[in-house]
Amino acid sequence: MVRVLLTALLIAACPWTTAEVATAQTITFPGGIPPDTFTTRVDIEAPPARVWAVLTDFRAYPIWNPFIYPVKGAPRPGGMLEMTIHPGTRSIPYQATVAVVRPNRELALRIPSVKIVEMTIDFTIEPLRVGRARLTARERHTSVAGVVAGGLLRDIQSGLDALAKAARDRAELLQPVPFRVPMLRYTSWTTSAMRRSFARRSPIGGRQRWQN
Repeated sequence: MVRVLLTALLIAACPWTTAEVATAQTITFPGGIPPDTFTTRVDIEAPPARVWAVLTDFRAYPIWNPFIYPVKGAPRPGGMLEMTIHPGTRSIPYQATVAVVRPNRELALRIPSVKIVEMTIDFTIEPLRVGRARLTARERHTSVAGVVAGGLLRDIQSGLDALAKAARDRAELLQPVPFRVPMLRYTSWTTSAMRRSFARRSPIGGRQRWQN
């Protein structure tokens, strides 16, 4: 029954030929129709502000992000973005809209309907304790037909997993190292050396100078 419904949905909604649909519908799903939401979570040894800085620095995405890059635009509500998603070996360009911007808490990108699929990618940051946060990445689809026909189910989930782990590594790597002024540990030798140094000084002509 699931196979019949899925095949009917693909034929009605997708612009592929009957042969192509027949090839796609041979995929079996023991648990029924696949979910329309893909989710992954990671705990990060970094405060929410640093995780947010990593996610909103679109210019650095090609450096660390294996799933979404490049991204052109700014993380402003309603802003337009040009981005490319890389599920598996594919590279799919999209135009997205910044739907939600809640600093240090949530960033959501909405990709308008492409043929039959409308997509939303959102990142949620949850503080756990001081200096630690949990990142949840989701990708939602209004229809799974195009995703199933393209064989992208496993690629989307693995891409999100790789993105979340890379964001964790990036945020933890950017942890600032506290600057500490080196302490001079005084010993009997350094104390006596300082005394000898000061003993060489004598006021001559109203000035301090070294004696040879």
